[in-house]
Amino acid sequence: MIYITTAMYCEAKPFISYLGLKKDMKSTKFQVFKNDEVVLIISGVGIVSSAVAVSHLLTKYKDEVCNLFFNIGICGVKDENIKTGSIFLCHKIICHDTKRNFYPDILFRHHFNEGVLETFSTVVNNEMKQEIEGDLVDMEGAGAYQAACMFLQPHQIHCIKIVSDLLDGENLTQSKVSEVIQGSVEDIYAWIKIRKDAWCPDIKVLNEEEEILLNKIRENFKLTTSMDYKLKRLAKQYKIRSKNLVDVMKPLCTIECKSKNEGKRYFAKLKEQFMEL
Repeated sequence: MIYITTAMYCEAKPFISYLGLKKDMKSTKFQVFKNDEVVLIISGVGIVSSAVAVSHLLTKYKDEVCNLFFNIGICGVKDENIKTGSIFLCHKIICHDTKRNFYPDILFRHHFNEGVLETFSTVVNNEMKQEIEGDLVDMEGAGAYQAACMFLQPHQIHCIKIVSDLLDGENLTQSKVSEVIQGSVEDIYAWIKIRKDAWCPDIKVLNEEEEILLNKIRENFKLTTSMDYKLKRLAKQYKIRSKNLVDVMKPLCTIECKSKNEGKRYFAKLKEQFMEL
C-alpha cells in the first residue's frame, strides 16, 4: 500500500484528482481519501498535527506487506536561484526545535533534486534566514517522519517537497498551492510507482488450487472487476495471516447467486470473514 500525507487540502487536491481517490466517509478524525492502492490523509499544519495524523493513518489503514510512506507538500527556500516548482527528495530532515536529525534511506535512483529539509513549528520568513540550517523549510516533515518511523523502516519512508516560495509564504493562496503541486503530480507519482514496483514485486502468494477457488467464487458471485481485485487482495492478506484459505473458500464455491445484488451481499459477508483476524 502507498500512504501519502499532506498538510492541507489544497496540497492533496491534485493527487486526489489524478489518482481518482474517494473520500473515506467512515473517517471522522481526519479527511482521508483512498483507492485500492493509495491512502491519503490531510494532517493539518504543524509538527504535532502531522505526527498525530501519520500515527492514525498507519494504525488504522496499515496493510500487512509492501508499505511505502510519502510526506508530500510545499516548502520555502532561502536560495533565490531555486525555481518555484522544483521537486526535492529530502535525504536529511532537521527538527528545528529539538535539533534532532533524521536520515531517510534513499536506496533507489531518482531524477529529483536532493536537499536538507528543516521543520519549524512557526512560519518562517526572510527575517529568519540566519536561523535556517537546511536547504528547504516546512512545518510538518520532521513530525511525519518521526511518527512513520514507529511503524516502518527508513527505506520505506520518503519526504518529497515542492518549492512554493522564497520564504514569503504569507502571500500564497490555496489556488496557487494547488497549481504548484499540480505541475508535479504526474512526475512524482510516476516515480512512486517505480519505487513501489521495485520494493513490492508481485510475489506469488496463492497456489493453483486457491486461484481456481477464487475464480469459481468470482463467477458464482457475479463480481465486477473491481470486486474481483479486492477479493484477491483480501485473500492474499488472509492467507499470510492465517494460512487456512482453502477451508474458508470451499463452502462458498457451492453458492450460485442469481443476481449481482445477491452476489454483492455474499461478497460483503466474505470480506468481513477475511478481515476477522
